Amino acid sequence: MKKFISLITGVLVSAGNLSVFPVSAADWLTYGDFSYSVEDDGGITIVEYNGKDAQIVIPEKIDGKNVTAIGACVFEENQTITDVVLPGTIKKIGYKAFDSCKNLENINFPSSLEVIDSYAFTTCHTLSAIDIRNVKSIDECAFQLCISLEEITVGGGVETIVDHAFHGCHSVDTLILCDGVKVIEEDAALNMYSLRRVIIPASVEEMGEHSVGYTCYYPNYTRIDAVIYGYPETSAEAYAAENGFKFVEIANYGDVNSDGVVDSADATLILEEYALTSTGGSSMFNANQTLCGDIDKSGTVNSSDASRVLEYYGYASTGGTDIPMFYFFG
Repeated sequence: MKKFISLITGVLVSAGNLSVFPVSAADWLTYGDFSYSVEDDGGITIVEYNGKDAQIVIPEKIDGKNVTAIGACVFEENQTITDVVLPGTIKKIGYKAFDSCKNLENINFPSSLEVIDSYAFTTCHTLSAIDIRNVKSIDECAFQLCISLEEITVGGGVETIVDHAFHGCHSVDTLILCDGVKVIEEDAALNMYSLRRVIIPASVEEMGEHSVGYTCYYPNYTRIDAVIYGYPETSAEAYAAENGFKFVEIANYGDVNSDGVVDSADATLILEEYALTSTGGSSMFNANQTLCGDIDKSGTVNSSDASRVLEYYGYASTGGTDIPMFYFFG
């Protein structure tokens, strides 16, 4: 009964998607440990999980029909599940679908996935990595308090990063927004205490107040000592200037000798810097060079960074078209 009431709540919150989540349990059918419904378009929505497994594989088809959605609250507060495999037919993860699954460590997001609804993964404390580069819509608080995530890459299909989408992701070191993102709303990435890098493409036209790089203990906001990487004369540069963030031009990443390209010369300089600092010598890099040379995000410039620069040089030399920033972090 509690699950059913929670489901109705999810339907009301997602009023624009009433056809996706049925209200009446009388319409539900059963397939193994799953209850499901058949939608008007012929797709299958998983509406309840009745099993006790830690590792769950969502079926691709049921009765010959594609499984296209995980419904509202299906796994909410399930403390048993640790791993979930979604099929390449899933289009939507519903309201609170995995809310408070505190032991969920791994879940894949197939290229078919388009929508992650509000609170879908809120308080998934052990979720360690997410790849959401193909998603088109991430609703409010979708990944709130996913405190074990260390890096987030948002694909360009997500035009707007909504208020509190990534609020409280305490361990995130690098937030990467890909070309296509247009708006970052107020408080979208609040309370990322460990944030060091925010990578913002030229497509971003609007950044709300405190949208990235702030913590808040209401009503007081505090700026985090993060670096914003972006293009000159864009919203990213303006936001950095207005809020006192260090700004690094995105094209310079990896280019420690500032000659406009990332190549073997940069790798050589990085190795020379590493040889100096690893034997107790004084750094020859300025602060900007250190930031641009720390490819592996370890906090220091080392041989691993030189290797990554050489990898990019090989990639670019054979026709690769990604700019250094998105090759290294994309």
